[in-house]
Amino acid sequence: MYKDFGENLKRIRKSLHMSQEYLGEKCGISGPAISKYESGATKPSLEVAMQLSQILNVSLDTLFSNEAKGTVSIFGLTEEQAEIVNELTELFRAKNSIGASSITTEQHKILGRIVADFLQ
Repeated sequence: MYKDFGENLKRIRKSLHMSQEYLGEKCGISGPAISKYESGATKPSLEVAMQLSQILNVSLDTLFSNEAKGTVSIFGLTEEQAEIVNELTELFRAKNSIGASSITTEQHKILGRIVADFLQ
């Protein structure tokens, strides 16, 4: 389980273009400590794992999972942009589950918000 944690931590950290030092600094620990977590040499405490999940904006499930899951980083987005990303994710899930082929009113509104945000 911790081996998966280290691999997942490294993959997610790199996808966010964060250095080990930067991530460690955000958690109040050292870059070498992050390296040890990623290699599986040491195990993080629950508190540190929770901090890491919050900073990386992923669930503890994602960090500890042995399934390869894609992540979408909202690092550097405004709250409004992050909300749009989350809403789009839910709409895609709903579309996939019901097999809808046309755009809904809700999807139309979100697309409008996206366009408005780009035009600001």
